[in-house]
Amino acid sequence: MPLTQQRPGQVPAVPAPGAQATADARWPALLEARWRDRLRHLTELCVAFHESGTDAVERRQHPSLRRLLRQAVAARQALSETDAALRRLAAGTFGWCEDCAAEIPQSSLLHAPETRYCPRCAGC
Repeated sequence: MPLTQQRPGQVPAVPAPGAQATADARWPALLEARWRDRLRHLTELCVAFHESGTDAVERRQHPSLRRLLRQAVAARQALSETDAALRRLAAGTFGWCEDCAAEIPQSSLLHAPETRYCPRCAGC
């Protein structure tokens, strides 16, 4: 892991003790597994939406289309967030706040690995 993490135009931040944990091999595996699960879920929702749409054309109504569309949009957003976390991991910025460059606590990352901001900046 590099000794400093830096965003363009910022003074380099020195990692806090224990910062090496964000470089841990578990993060790629965890994020890749989440990405696969989210892609599978999105695919299932898209198939269900398509099938419901076909049924709706044949029967002229299907109330679950809106619900399926909302779920598919939310699933696509979740997949996008996981994809962005994988890009941050590859760039060496995973686990660092995008706003203040502080380290994001491990507890926050374990709860939501896609987290982009430290608790202080997320509360703003």
